[in-house]
Amino acid sequence: MSQKPELTDLTICRAAFAAWVFVYHLDLHLHFSAWLGPAAGLVRHGYMGVDGFFILSGLVLMHTHQEFNAPNMDQVDARFRPAPPRAWLRFYGKRLARIYPVHLATLLILLALLALGSALGIAPQSPQRFGLGSFVENLFLVQGWGLDHFGAWNYPAWSVSTEWAGYLLFPLFALLLTYWDRGVSLQLAIVVFPVMGLIYYFAGETLNLAFAAGLWRLIPEFLAGMVMVRIASAAADYDVWRQVFIGGGAALILLGALTVDVATVLGLWMLLFGLYMQYDAQRPPAFGRRPALHFLGLLSYCFYMSFAIAELLTVQLFRHLGWQPTDEKALFALIMTGLTFILAILLRGFVEQPARRAANRWLAEDAPAQAPPPPATEKPQSLF
Repeated sequence: MSQKPELTDLTICRAAFAAWVFVYHLDLHLHFSAWLGPAAGLVRHGYMGVDGFFILSGLVLMHTHQEFNAPNMDQVDARFRPAPPRAWLRFYGKRLARIYPVHLATLLILLALLALGSALGIAPQSPQRFGLGSFVENLFLVQGWGLDHFGAWNYPAWSVSTEWAGYLLFPLFALLLTYWDRGVSLQLAIVVFPVMGLIYYFAGETLNLAFAAGLWRLIPEFLAGMVMVRIASAAADYDVWRQVFIGGGAALILLGALTVDVATVLGLWMLLFGLYMQYDAQRPPAFGRRPALHFLGLLSYCFYMSFAIAELLTVQLFRHLGWQPTDEKALFALIMTGLTFILAILLRGFVEQPARRAANRWLAEDAPAQAPPPPATEKPQSLF
C-alpha cells in the first residue's frame, strides 16, 4: 500500500491564516485598506484567519489522534474499551507542549519589557492590559474562557486559550462522532453553519468574537473541522468534488470577506475540506511543493504569537520619536514585520522545537515487546 503524502496543503494554509491576521492588525494602525477599494473588506476581515485555525485544529486532531475513536459497532464482537490513561497523558502532554512553551515565553518577554519600561520611566500605552489578575489567567491559559474582556498581555493568545478548551473536549467529541454513523457527521456539518449564522446575528452581525466570547466561535468551527475526517473518503476519489470544494471555497472566502462572516467560514471549511480530500485521495498537493511556504506554515504559530510584542515595540518606538504610524506607513510596516519574523524564528528555534522534542521523548509510546528468539537447535556433533 502506498504511503499517503504529508498534509502539505494544510501547512501552507496555516501560513496564509497567520498572514491574514497579521495584515488585519497592521491595518488597524496604518489604514491602508482604504486604498484597496472593493478589496478593502478582505483586509478588514482578516480576523477570520483565526476561524481558519479553529477549523484546521479540529481537522488535524481528528486525523492524527484516532486512539479516542469508538469501536466499529457493526462488528458483533465489538466492545467499548476506553483509551488507557497513558493515551490521555500522551495526548494532553503533547498538545500542551505544542502551545504552552511559546505562550509562556511571550508572557515572560512582555513581563521583562514591562519591568524594563518601568525602570526607564516608559509607561505602556494601555496599562489596564498588564494587571496581575489577567497575568494569572494567561498563565493558566484560561483568559479566553469568558474571563478576559480587553485582551490582556499577549492578546492574540486568547485564541490559543480557547483552542486549549477544544483540546480538552476533543476526546469526548471524537468518541461521539465515531460512535455514530457517518451520516450523523454529515448532518452535523450541515447544521453547524446555521448555528454560526445565529451566533453571527446575535453578536451584532460579526464573528469577530474574542476574549470573553471566544468559545462561541471555537466550538462549532472545531467540530466542523473534525467531521471532515469522517466524511472525506466518501467523495475524495471524485476529481470534480475536490475541484468544486477547493475552487468554491476560495471564491466564498473572497466574496464572504466583502459581505458576511458566515459565508467566509463556509468558504474556509469548503477549501480545507477540498484540500483534505486531495490528501485522502493520495493526490499531489493542490498548492504544489513550495518549501518557502511550507516553512512559513511551520513558523506560523510562533509568528502569530509574536506580532503583538513586535507591535508594542514598534508603537513605543514611534511614540518616542514623535511619529505617527500613518505618516510613516512603510517604515512602520517594515519594522513591525521584521521584528515579528525575528522573534518568531527565535521562539521556534529555542523554545517550540526543543519543547516538542522533549515532550516526544517523555511521552513516547512504549515499544511493542519483541518475541523471544527461537531456541537454537543443537548441531549434531561430528564423529570425527
